[in-house]
Amino acid sequence: MKLVFAPSGKRIIPYPPVGISLLASSLRLNGHDAEVFDLEMQLADRRRKGEDVLLYDGALSTADVLAPELAEPVRAYGEQLWQIIGGSSGGQSLGISVMGFEQSASALLLARLALAHDMPVMFGGQFWTERSASEVIHALAPFGSVTVTVGDGWESTTAFVERATPETIPNSYTTNPTPGGAIVAGPRKVAKSLPPQPVYDWVPWEQYEDFGIATYKNPTRARRAHLYVWDKQCNFRCAFCRVATGSRAVLTPPKVAIDSFADLAKAEVDQLNFMTNELNPSRKYLLRFLDELEARGGGGATNWFTYIRADRLEAADFGRIRQNGGRLARYGVESGSQRLLDLMRKDYDVPTMSTTLRYAAAEDVWNHVNFLVGFPGEIADDIERTIDFLAANVDTIHSVRINPFYLPPDTPIARAPEEFGIQLTTFDSGWWQYQNSDGSLPDADLVVERVERLSRACSDLGIGFAGTDPFFLLDTISRYDAVPDAVKFLKDAYPLFWVPAPTDTYKALIGGYEVKSEWKEIALKRQRNYSLSICTD
Repeated sequence: MKLVFAPSGKRIIPYPPVGISLLASSLRLNGHDAEVFDLEMQLADRRRKGEDVLLYDGALSTADVLAPELAEPVRAYGEQLWQIIGGSSGGQSLGISVMGFEQSASALLLARLALAHDMPVMFGGQFWTERSASEVIHALAPFGSVTVTVGDGWESTTAFVERATPETIPNSYTTNPTPGGAIVAGPRKVAKSLPPQPVYDWVPWEQYEDFGIATYKNPTRARRAHLYVWDKQCNFRCAFCRVATGSRAVLTPPKVAIDSFADLAKAEVDQLNFMTNELNPSRKYLLRFLDELEARGGGGATNWFTYIRADRLEAADFGRIRQNGGRLARYGVESGSQRLLDLMRKDYDVPTMSTTLRYAAAEDVWNHVNFLVGFPGEIADDIERTIDFLAANVDTIHSVRINPFYLPPDTPIARAPEEFGIQLTTFDSGWWQYQNSDGSLPDADLVVERVERLSRACSDLGIGFAGTDPFFLLDTISRYDAVPDAVKFLKDAYPLFWVPAPTDTYKALIGGYEVKSEWKEIALKRQRNYSLSICTD
């Protein structure tokens, strides 16, 4: 099977994708060949070398790639993609990973080409919901039948390669080849199982290193990757989170995770994302991980970052994290208002959050804090309490990201909206629109006003926004022995990180391109992440 990470043309983080690496591992463990292609990086590399790439240099939409006859630039771009993956060869199938809407046009084009060569096609990745699966199946129906996996995919991929019938492929949807073309749903995976660890032996590391040098403007070569611990489960119940939905995976044991850590160290990987949500709720898991890492000699020269819940940790825990290469901790604090945290079901205590941040900063761990603005039931005083929290912890919060609220599918608030005082209305290109229980509509302008109020407060307190790209931040921190030195460098080299602006502005600053972005464009919505929309509208 050829496994492909579809390109978006918006990549700014130079590391190999995890999903297709995990699927390659699963296929090989089951006796099947697997070729892996990160088209995002391949196209970026070709463009750096002077080759024209439509995705960067022109416009590409799902309508373009679904047209009965492809326009010449689109056809040439398709041939470019086809050439990179080596085209079709006897009996092979194609698996395409899609994480967001921006990848969808290229993914559909590649699928269309594969179907024209009688190559079976399967889609997977975080982008897919039951709704978007139905959309893409119908959109590609004129060209052939495709399968879309929604949820855990390693068993689905193996079944697909082994030519299982549509009704037996787990977590998947397929067009029935019989007349009528009804969509057939495979069984939902019920039994728990341990995900395989990703394989990275396919990675052209030099391309990623070159891209990192160009993007982060640091001439030192560095290799970056994810240390993969299953990340789709969480013991907590945050109202707006999709993490705990749809997965029956068993948490990766610390010993297995450290085996992968050792393999990545042998591959000379310098910077890691400890890719897990389990560190969020479980201090017990963190300590078991650190025990295993220390038993094998510690973290060595590898620096890493992770999400951590802002509670249940001691000063000594952060000392061990720092000693073993942990340089950056990210926290989903969301608010400094206890009232609002309780509405969000965050199970956080504001004084405990402050203590955790203090412990981390004392051990020279960079603290990056996320805030959420616009959650149903939020009032003006919640913003003021959050500003009070910032002021009280100004010496221990090193960067902030502010996210306007939107209502994703498959979350606790979407499954039981009446418990949060709202009513869902329409599903609009990746998020739910809703109204309050009294019939009034949420006010996007008010959300923007509060986001700007919180942003200005951060700036006035001297807290910047440098954590938008955590690998960029880790790359910077890794150059210095102490957090204050990294802060000074960033203030000198990237002063705009301390100027309030929408998140896309900071991404563009890192990536070296320009955007025209305003908060009102994303207040109460999230672009088109989970729906193709143009296929059916």
